[in-house]
Amino acid sequence: TDEGFVDANTCVDWDRFFKVLGTEIDQHLANYELFKSQGIDYDPDLIPDGVKYWPGRGNVYFAEKYGFDLPDNVQGLGAFFEVEANDVYEPEKGEFPIIEIAGCDDYVYPDEMYYWIYNDAGGIHTESEGQEIRMEIQVQAFAYATNDEINNMTFQRYKLINRAVAAIDSTFFAMWVDPDLGCYTDDYIGCDSSRSFAYIYNEDVQDGQSGCDCPQNVPTYSTEIPALGIDYFRGPRDEFFEELGMSSFMYYNNPVISGLPGTTDPQTAVEFYRYLTGHWRDGTPLTKGGSGYDVASTDYTRYAFTGEPDDVNAWSMCSEGLQFGDRRTLQATGPFRLDPGAVNELIIGAVWVPELEYPCPDISSLLAADDLAQSLFDNCFELLDGPDAPDVDWVELDRELIAILTNDITTVANNTNEEYQEVDIFAPEDVPDEDKTYVFEGYRIFQLRGPGVGSGVVDNPDLARIVETVDIKNGVRQIFNWKGIPNPNTDPFAPDLIWQPTVKTENAQDEGIRHSFRIKEDQFAPTDRRLINHRKYYYMVIAYAHNEYERFLQIGDNITGQRTPYLSGRRNIQLYTVMPRPITDVKLNAAYGDLARITRLDGE
Repeated sequence: TDEGFVDANTCVDWDRFFKVLGTEIDQHLANYELFKSQGIDYDPDLIPDGVKYWPGRGNVYFAEKYGFDLPDNVQGLGAFFEVEANDVYEPEKGEFPIIEIAGCDDYVYPDEMYYWIYNDAGGIHTESEGQEIRMEIQVQAFAYATNDEINNMTFQRYKLINRAVAAIDSTFFAMWVDPDLGCYTDDYIGCDSSRSFAYIYNEDVQDGQSGCDCPQNVPTYSTEIPALGIDYFRGPRDEFFEELGMSSFMYYNNPVISGLPGTTDPQTAVEFYRYLTGHWRDGTPLTKGGSGYDVASTDYTRYAFTGEPDDVNAWSMCSEGLQFGDRRTLQATGPFRLDPGAVNELIIGAVWVPELEYPCPDISSLLAADDLAQSLFDNCFELLDGPDAPDVDWVELDRELIAILTNDITTVANNTNEEYQEVDIFAPEDVPDEDKTYVFEGYRIFQLRGPGVGSGVVDNPDLARIVETVDIKNGVRQIFNWKGIPNPNTDPFAPDLIWQPTVKTENAQDEGIRHSFRIKEDQFAPTDRRLINHRKYYYMVIAYAHNEYERFLQIGDNITGQRTPYLSGRRNIQLYTVMPRPITDVKLNAAYGDLARITRLDGE
């Protein structure tokens, strides 16, 4: 309610997650445009469930699925694109769920999104024993399917509404994380306060308490250990509408695993509050050095472990050689005044990178992933889609497969007739749009090792191998993107990063686009590579684009030119499972080409 009171039945109603997929929205928009082009009303029965039952304000379809009505309040519910500006969600008129970010006017939707609501007034505060403050929290969690590091990121946007009737004069908000990076007993943590960034890495070269084994049979990463980071993109605004950053980074210990009594789980409301303000549960301020808990020290700080793990002269858990532990972290903001009815926003991104070199890893790849996540946030989560992958029809023959690529004319596909164009939103603003526009260049066909391989790992030859690349005949053959790596030169005047080329299309023939392909070989076979009948094979087709508005150049720290001439499409990428087999009632036309047909012996 607008006063912040919630009964048990309402809590039961809202104890659920609402999910929508980007593919559902794509299909919804295609359906709507088809009906619109025919001059008839959109049939609600054809609206995909994730779109139809989205908890947007005033949605008349919501109750038929969930059995209760949506509330009508001025702060709204699940965000949506409006065709008619009436604050009512009407999917039958072409409206659809979107990401809601303050200051972003673009109507963006991700590849997968969840929405849920909770509050602190629907039950007893058994953990903190504190009083309710009537705070309602609406959450959007979303992610994208891409061919780069964004594929391993998730994002959460918290809309915080103060339903109370009294102001709170010293408010703190915080993001609490219990990371459990594989085995939960050997997690190290740190932060980069300039980025409002916290990260989690492993204590040693093996993920486990004893070798690669973890208590309670928890699965571990063994010796292939990643790292995880949480970027505090946007904190709340104060009463003067000024955005606040991360005011402290604090942690505490699971008392069962490790930790002095003053550094363990909070038990009372005041102990929770102390952690939010950069103090330990007993009121001792966080101090520099060691574990950060030193009652005799006056070297106070608000940020724990600000040194990178591979810097032996910086303050990190690694340089301090701290014992095994299960840590929880807090990225906090405050204090500020919170007035009744105030609406605030908190946005985070979780980034993940695989297989760092332990112990005391170099986290530059994690920071680079964070830069990419920050750039995505700065661009209101608007991605470059690249050209949509084609649909692929398969003909299964005796120890042979035929792949036929098509781009049907639809209202949502962006590469119909292979006419894809998209302006590079990450290029410098002074470059004219016509110079920084990606255009369709070609197709890449991959064989995958198994059904669990996704598009994000097509550059890993252990998992995906190229079958064929075809491209437009335009003089463009080999395309490579540039990637920054840490400079091993420790000279203070040397650049921090060295940019190296990564080949993306090394076998393009520059002979023009083809749409039919005869496949006879298994790319993963060690010797005899002929396909085997009745064995499953797995394939994926990706469309890609090209743009090079200026040749890449690095002079010291000065970077100019196009770092990513190659752009892979990320939509309509599908896993195809096919099986060669002898065909007794069908024969293949002798002159099989772009317009070839399969002719049945009975003449049909």
